[in-house]
Amino acid sequence: MNIVFLILALFSEVAGTTSLKLSHGFSKRTPVLAMVVFSGLSLILLSFALTQGSAGFEVDVVYTAWSVAGIAFIAIIELLWKQREQWNGRDIGPIGTTARMVLGFGLAGSVIHAQLSTRFAPATHAPATWALGLVGFPALVLAWHWWRTRRHPEPFRGTSPLSFALSVALPLALYLTWWYAPAFSVTSDAVLLFVGGSMVLAALRGYAGCEMLALSNWLLRRYDQIACAVFMPIDSLEQRGLAFE
Repeated sequence: MNIVFLILALFSEVAGTTSLKLSHGFSKRTPVLAMVVFSGLSLILLSFALTQGSAGFEVDVVYTAWSVAGIAFIAIIELLWKQREQWNGRDIGPIGTTARMVLGFGLAGSVIHAQLSTRFAPATHAPATWALGLVGFPALVLAWHWWRTRRHPEPFRGTSPLSFALSVALPLALYLTWWYAPAFSVTSDAVLLFVGGSMVLAALRGYAGCEMLALSNWLLRRYDQIACAVFMPIDSLEQRGLAFE
């Protein structure tokens, strides 16, 4: 659980730094308020990572990870921010890109940390997790996407309430197998690897919409989208902010 608190603390730290950038020298109230809230939340979550349970992290380990990751993502924000007026064909801006990278690396990193800390126990689950997360799930999505484009070649943008629900319900159902179907619990870590890797790829390629189509869009040279309940609000606000500048 501690790694989850650490990931959330890092995400909050980046969100606070981004809000500071959006405040334009503390001249806008909403970004300033968001900066205060996210910064405070980051410190609270960081304290949980240090103290929660008997397996709390060492102070130097947590502080180093928090500082290094924070500096790295702040540098990414600064680099991408300079290109915000021309996104070079990208569908997402610097904030959406950074959010996907932070959460994507966090999800994939949580699996790596958990398997290393347990020495890949049970041993039979580790190969299946990586095979399913890095090959199985991507292959299934690619097959469905290819079949969908064969039947309907025109680009599609799924923005219905059902698309929003599916973008959350399907990964969540696969993750919670450890709770309602322990025999299939291998899908839990596998879906974190798949979704996390897809988020990072979506950030690098500049894809909007549901990150689960990032790989198949790239391989099929498509730009199809299914509405993402997590990132679509961020992308919408960023597009609106760019239009008003």
